[in-house]
Amino acid sequence: MRLSIPSMELASSVSKLPRMYDVLINFTGEDIRRKFVSHLDYVLSSVGLTTFLQHDNAVQPKHIQEPILNLCRVAIVVFTETYSRSACCLHQLQQIIEWHETYGRHVLPVYYEIQPSDVRLQKGDFGKAFRETAHQTFSAQELEHGMSRWSHAITKAANFFGWDDCNYRSDAELVDTIVRSVLNLPVLSATQLLSLAEEVIQIIKNKSTGLCRIGICGMGGSGKTTLAKAIYSQIHGTFVEKSFVKDISEVSRRRGPVHLQRQLLSDVLKTKVEIHNVEMGRSMILERLYRKRVLIVLDDVNEHCPLDLWESRGWFGEGSVIIITTRDEDLLRKHEVRSVFRVDLMNENKSLELLS
Repeated sequence: MRLSIPSMELASSVSKLPRMYDVLINFTGEDIRRKFVSHLDYVLSSVGLTTFLQHDNAVQPKHIQEPILNLCRVAIVVFTETYSRSACCLHQLQQIIEWHETYGRHVLPVYYEIQPSDVRLQKGDFGKAFRETAHQTFSAQELEHGMSRWSHAITKAANFFGWDDCNYRSDAELVDTIVRSVLNLPVLSATQLLSLAEEVIQIIKNKSTGLCRIGICGMGGSGKTTLAKAIYSQIHGTFVEKSFVKDISEVSRRRGPVHLQRQLLSDVLKTKVEIHNVEMGRSMILERLYRKRVLIVLDDVNEHCPLDLWESRGWFGEGSVIIITTRDEDLLRKHEVRSVFRVDLMNENKSLELLS
């Protein structure tokens, strides 16, 4: 029986791609929102950047929705005297730092009417409010761990390059400096990312039989993983068997290749799998994935990738999709991956190019 990707569902997915944001602004307080943040938001938008304002009010949740955070290029954190009074902002900052540590995205601090050292060291009125907020938020059992996580997030953010408003003659000068810096960051814009995601999904939809292999190549930090996540988030609902294996080169180095093989099989089969060595893992992958219609993303692949799916085209079920991100374009060519997208940071006017 022939299986294929449901074209109606994928067509719908293209039209429902989530809005992607170039810049997330994290802050607290209506005064700062009406003055500095409003000005910053306006200028960012006027140069074509999409923004998402994340602050503590009665409408927005305590945590940033993961799809929004994952598809942002930059987070700007506006530290003020009242920032550490907001448990909501501190929770969000913790998420932002975890996002930075996982995906290597940019975090840019702004110190508005507050000393950077007070933030970095959690001292003065900022530090006092920080400790009071922690005691009000966490139980006695959670207090030490909770404060430690918040403190780590604040200190980490404050150690990044940022801006102190007292060094500028006006908010306008400060905003102009920030916007110029954001524009010079070497990452994909949300508009470019959205456009390429739509193009890749269209290729997948058109190839509804056989195996569709997509290659995404580019320098480190160019947006390969973000693009793969955007595509995966839109089409994974049409697959039963699926896996997104992140950071393959680094995880293989730290935890060994068997860990990656185990993750792939456990994700696809939805059950814990025991693998004792690499050869056993390879055999199990071929055996267990035989004739299954799968969606697999292999992120940051190199020539030593233990998830050896290159020569397995005949094993997968009709309509299967494998997406590979790598820094090595030659690796994709060597294994005859025909649909290869290059994320190119060098040419801002044409940063995304489909290679024929």
